[in-house]
Amino acid sequence: MATEQGRETRIFVKTGENATVKIGGETTFSYKRNTPSIDTADKDGGSGSFGQATINISTSGNVKLPDAGLSALEAASKATPPHIEIEIKKGEVTRFAGMVAVGNFSADFPLGTATWSAEMVNAAVPTTDNLTATA
Repeated sequence: MATEQGRETRIFVKTGENATVKIGGETTFSYKRNTPSIDTADKDGGSGSFGQATINISTSGNVKLPDAGLSALEAASKATPPHIEIEIKKGEVTRFAGMVAVGNFSADFPLGTATWSAEMVNAAVPTTDNLTATA
């Protein structure tokens, strides 16, 4: 069993009816599931649970134009609502799929390599949510 390499897992965005394309130049992404705690205690004793999960995905990379995936992500960040369907895949294995809202889209154009970054949050319950899926 080999260790997981981040370069093997990529983000794809939906650009058409059934078309998805990977975001070119992607260098990194992070995935965080946040679930708020809920106090369900009464006067007789303490107890708790957790509420509905929010999934946060942050991604960044080097600008490589033309790039249909990056263009779709940027367009979604300007839309109202800023929603787009994405997939996170390792090879042919889909690890995450669902509608996300795109926020905090930014790009930097210094003297060297131009870079971009974006933050996403699930806009609906994912259709696939299994980051440890393997072929």
